[in-house]
Amino acid sequence: MGVVVMMGAAVGFGLNPLLSQLLLQQGYYPEVVAFFRCGIPMLLALPYLSAMKNNASEYIRSMVIGVCSALGMLAFLASFQWVSPTAVILIYYTYPLFAMLFGWLFFGQALTRNRLIAAFIIGLAVSLMQGSLDASNTPFGYVLLCFVAPASYALVINYLARPILPLQVGERMSATLAGHMLVIIPVTWFSQPTLVIPETFEQSGLILAIGIFAAAIPQYLFVRGTLLLGGERATMISTFEIVFALMFSVVLLGQNLEYVEVVACLLIVTAGLIRFEPEPSVKKAQARTVVG
Repeated sequence: MGVVVMMGAAVGFGLNPLLSQLLLQQGYYPEVVAFFRCGIPMLLALPYLSAMKNNASEYIRSMVIGVCSALGMLAFLASFQWVSPTAVILIYYTYPLFAMLFGWLFFGQALTRNRLIAAFIIGLAVSLMQGSLDASNTPFGYVLLCFVAPASYALVINYLARPILPLQVGERMSATLAGHMLVIIPVTWFSQPTLVIPETFEQSGLILAIGIFAAAIPQYLFVRGTLLLGGERATMISTFEIVFALMFSVVLLGQNLEYVEVVACLLIVTAGLIRFEPEPSVKKAQARTVVG
């Protein structure tokens, strides 16, 4: 069940780059795209905020995680303006490397042989992408900005798999989304966007699609799947997001993939499979107690 849930989340999150690019092409600022992507799920999760008084400390921690995630999302969306879309997508899916690093530094995970091999493979994929970026004369600062998103997502994965205190799925979502909005609302306000309210049916459809099918549904599935499977298996299955993201971009946007980008994609997926380390059954049992 958990594997199916996480694959559903991977398909939904794989739609995010496609829909984000379509909205950016319509003239929306990255901040506005992020606002709709988080605002619609936030509206759906509002009823769960009332439970904050019962577990305020864990809500606050989840909101901090949401703040970090929002910064990564803004960096991801802004990167499309300066870096090729395929490179942005590929760099984003290097997050298993950051998940291993943060798990070791902050969450007590051991650096096993499998994880070190996976880290080396992802590093090889990054070096291949770096060569492609150098050829396109992309400034180093813009490339560095691309890595903010995978780093923030890796932090989210680690904490959701090992929270200090349990929360129901809806409660966890409402807390993290509230953290998102704490960042996105003021950033959107100060950016003074020229386009916010959709002016066409196409824009309305894209906004609803990114808010529901690329955010609300996959976020719910992701939180539930991570609690069911644990961080290791969740990260492994999430790696397949890159396949869906690139497939949607190539088929629906007509974007071209270079040979090195295909190789980098395969290396990242391979690393996600190699890094898998079964977690203790006790942790899985604890995780399942907070799903219902």
